[in-house]
Amino acid sequence: MDDTTAPSDSYRVTADELRQFIERFERLEQEKKDIADQQKEVMAEAKGRGYDTKVMRKVIALRKREPDDIAE
Repeated sequence: MDDTTAPSDSYRVTADELRQFIERFERLEQEKKDIADQQKEVMAEAKGRGYDTKVMRKVIALRKREPDDIAE
């Protein structure tokens, strides 16, 4: 093996790894968009059935918080 192929192989591995990270990130971005669309659909369905979506969002925000924070 001569020394000229080593940097090329190293570069190829690094480029492949970088591409994998980027593709993984892009897939996650797409999944995040899909989930946001599904959340909008759920809120639209709830609104269509007569629920107040502003109140629902407030309840969801409160449920995310720690019980100690809510008591304060």
